[in-house]
Amino acid sequence: MPRRGGEKMVLISVHLPQKMLQQIEELVRSGLFPNRSELIRAAIRELILKHSADKTQKEKPKERAEAEAKEEDLPLLRGR
Repeated sequence: MPRRGGEKMVLISVHLPQKMLQQIEELVRSGLFPNRSELIRAAIRELILKHSADKTQKEKPKERAEAEAKEEDLPLLRGR
């Protein structure tokens, strides 16, 4: 199984509408991402960060600071 940054990668399968796949492939062709897998990982990271931020806004200040420290461990969406 491939590794990224020392972390074991796990293969999953998803079904996507044809139009969405075409849009993904266009972003890869444009050079914004090196491949479909990187684009999908980046999109998932962004979704996780967004939902983490939404959750931390509702938490107490101490809990918010702890959550933000954990978020720093997730790489941001940067494409290549």
